[in-house]
Amino acid sequence: MLNNQQGLVFIEQHASRVTCYSSQYGHVTGVSYTANNLVGPPSRFPAYGDFPETYVPRTYGCWWKESSNIVKGKNEVDQTGEDFIDVQFPKPVYPYCVNVYETYNSGCVRRLWAGDGQGNWKLFHEHPMKKSLKQSQIFSPEPHHLPFLTSLIRIEIDSSFADYYPEVDAVLLVGTETYPAPEESLKLSVLGLYAKVVGLGLHHLVPGFNTLESIQRLCLTDKLPQNASVCHLSNLPEEILRVILALLDLRSLCSLACASSLFNKICKDSVLFTSVNLKPYWYCVNLPALKWLGVRSQCLQYLDLSWCGSYGKFSSSDFSWFMKQYGKRLRILRLENCSFLNNEALYSISTSSPYLQELNLRGCRHLESTAFWHLGKLHMMERLILDSTQIELPTLLVSLQSMASLSHLSLGGCQNLSLLGSLDEISRWLNRHRPGIVSLDFWRSGHLSNHGMEALIGLEHLRELDIGWCGLPPNGNWISQLANRCRSLEKLFLTAARIVKDADLVAIAQYCPNLKQLDVLGNSYITWEGCNRVLDKCRKLRLLDVSYCCQIEAVHVANWRRTHPNVSIKRIFVNEED
Repeated sequence: MLNNQQGLVFIEQHASRVTCYSSQYGHVTGVSYTANNLVGPPSRFPAYGDFPETYVPRTYGCWWKESSNIVKGKNEVDQTGEDFIDVQFPKPVYPYCVNVYETYNSGCVRRLWAGDGQGNWKLFHEHPMKKSLKQSQIFSPEPHHLPFLTSLIRIEIDSSFADYYPEVDAVLLVGTETYPAPEESLKLSVLGLYAKVVGLGLHHLVPGFNTLESIQRLCLTDKLPQNASVCHLSNLPEEILRVILALLDLRSLCSLACASSLFNKICKDSVLFTSVNLKPYWYCVNLPALKWLGVRSQCLQYLDLSWCGSYGKFSSSDFSWFMKQYGKRLRILRLENCSFLNNEALYSISTSSPYLQELNLRGCRHLESTAFWHLGKLHMMERLILDSTQIELPTLLVSLQSMASLSHLSLGGCQNLSLLGSLDEISRWLNRHRPGIVSLDFWRSGHLSNHGMEALIGLEHLRELDIGWCGLPPNGNWISQLANRCRSLEKLFLTAARIVKDADLVAIAQYCPNLKQLDVLGNSYITWEGCNRVLDKCRKLRLLDVSYCCQIEAVHVANWRRTHPNVSIKRIFVNEED
């Protein structure tokens, strides 16, 4: 749709396709809660509620981070959202406004980026999240022209403060085919600045207010008294400086290196770069950045390159060169949603990092299945995360044989494992060869038969198990047996299992006193009595999701929230939330 404003022709267009995304709640071949639901105009807005026609990321809140023995890297001042989704529009424009239609737990849009499809990005808007809103809204930052021709918009979603899953219905891009003339752009900028000044009430100056004097008072400091003591950091021994600098994030280290030749020298010390998290800087990590890091990476043990290298920002060969040169001491490597990965890249990982203990390839959907054969060379592996990849059953089983120390395996949303019998085979193999496994994630990865469940309940050291949206056998009281055998469970997700009954909840309450998270969404057989047993007996419980459990009413949840204030209880039903 064309609009004429101040001599400029504005073009309104909705997303025509989704080019990339970090995660989605829906199945990769399904239509409910998937990324492709952002294509086209809004289908449910302005209604508020849980709608399958929208896009929903897989996680919300901080529950998913509270996992067994996850090693956390150095905290960066700059943080990304928890998820992202890239949407393409039919016609390139100079963006003026971006509208994001949110229909559930609104307020989770953290950043909007404009991309050129070649790995270059410009930040259009940033909005730190504080809490989610219980209403639908059009997230629309203040209009302003960005001098960057684009048909690609990235939406960063931060659901860490959300009470439940956020949902997005559509995205609208408004822009012009030509960039405004300098005088027109200046006029728009001045109008925007004036609106800010008026909005803040700064146009009401106090009579007699001396602006120049106030600025001078702020900028000029009085002389220090003669008896004042001054401590210069540069006078400290280098050993102490290194201890102090080790607490700084990457951006602060780079800034401090520009302060003096002394700090420039110390900030190059490889000891300060044993743990490097580049995920917050995904938009600017290229080959020169890898070379800059390389000369400081002699002691590198933790590297997070998640989200980096998209749209050709750097190549698989660039990554392979880095790994061959500096990957020898790596213990943890996280590569979520890295589109540059291919057979060459996984070969370089397997041959260059023999001591690797954790490898995260979540969301690397374009990585060919044959590349995973190289994983078998990683003999020290303890945590392997392959969610939403093209891994196949034979490749997986062969690779796992060499990982004698494997304790954590995540296979959520792996389409090629959805074939009948795949999860049964994996469960049987783990039961025979890795009975001490601690965490296992099968979310949306197929079906388990009676044979598969029999093998699964034999993994008695499990502390975390996610078999949500997996087809489970309707007979056998498998959930009760699981609780009885796996008594160390701290997290149990039975989302949409459809077979959970009150007897199973009684068994969970009796045998799993350390349980912290329980998800029984969509299990219509359970009643408030069973949930009450869990709440009373599992004193460490912090999360209980009983959404779409038709026999549990709002009055039950309200009573539980009064009697168990430390438990976050989730319950939605027929687009009604408590």
